[in-house]
Amino acid sequence: MKCIPNIKRFSCGNCFKCSCSGIHLSKKNKVENEIGKKLELEGIKDKLKMKILLLGSGESGKSTVLKQLKMIHKIEMTQSEIQDYIQSLRRNALQCMNILIEQVQAYELEFTSDESKDKAALLQKLDDEESDESFTLDVADAINYLWKNESAIKEVWEKRSEFWILDAADYYFENVERFIQDDFEPTEEDFVMARIMTTGIIKTELNIKPLQFTVVDVGGQRNERRKWIHCFDDVNAIIFIANLSGYNTVLFEDQTQNRMMECLTLFSQIANNQAFLSTPIYLLFNKKDLFESKIRNESITVCEAFKDYDGPGDLNDCLNFVEKKFREQLKTQSDRLKVFHIAARFKRDIKTTWEDIVADIKVKNKKELESAIKELKARGELPQEIKL
Repeated sequence: MKCIPNIKRFSCGNCFKCSCSGIHLSKKNKVENEIGKKLELEGIKDKLKMKILLLGSGESGKSTVLKQLKMIHKIEMTQSEIQDYIQSLRRNALQCMNILIEQVQAYELEFTSDESKDKAALLQKLDDEESDESFTLDVADAINYLWKNESAIKEVWEKRSEFWILDAADYYFENVERFIQDDFEPTEEDFVMARIMTTGIIKTELNIKPLQFTVVDVGGQRNERRKWIHCFDDVNAIIFIANLSGYNTVLFEDQTQNRMMECLTLFSQIANNQAFLSTPIYLLFNKKDLFESKIRNESITVCEAFKDYDGPGDLNDCLNFVEKKFREQLKTQSDRLKVFHIAARFKRDIKTTWEDIVADIKVKNKKELESAIKELKARGELPQEIKL
């Protein structure tokens, strides 16, 4: 016959005994109580963890912003990572020069000398994804020669808004001879300017005691965006990067699509996504330096989204107009958007912008953060001198 236990409470009020088996359950309760306390503590600590999504279309500068943040927070790179950057700089130079060579052919231009033809032929034999050993002194010399001496290359360079090429192409060309040296050690600027396409999801932890920020960076190209949905839970803020200089250029993955038009569409989709309707958005208009240089020669009206612009064309007026167009994309709570104008290649721009973002996040979450800090101090988990 199956026993139906008769559970009785001891006089202490906390312990139990089964009258049929005599099993004392206080030890089990104690373990469960300890687990409960640990879970409660972890829950309080989690309130001091801030998750930020770093979003934007391809080549907006997201990875550049992240690299700057790592340097600001003194997160050192491994030797393997440094070597990856060296290889990337060399590949960037080769890829961009081969694009210009292809455009010389596409525009049916002629190289001005047999030497230029030979050097172009040498480069076209190489794939920019080949091993680092293929990038020899002769390759660097060919890139340098064509950039400095070939008029057909200079001519297609002036037409670069009509085809895709990396924004920092001229930086790679100007420094290619330095990149090939045996003792080459990348500078901070080299790290920032190197272009490595982001694939997958990259999480970076930045500690600003007592808070811990997790910045989540995902690839901006269209085929990478399907992965974004996996990052949408428990987001405290969004940093959205927009490439200002993209108003007159095309996408890598679709050379019929204007970069700025793509960016506006993507911003609207993110800002009005049901998951983010009350999430603070920090919109960083990047590459302000390139934008300022471009608008001297080509009006922002070449972009379909800005065709109604009729202002004087100076930097501040153009920036205000572009900002207005982005603000118009918001369907709710326009006050949750803060705008910054930056050139991510300059550390000071990122440092001041990041400090402003952190300060604003603290203000927006002040009550909950202060409550968590107070509780952790009371439990001896934080020093009394720690402040928000």
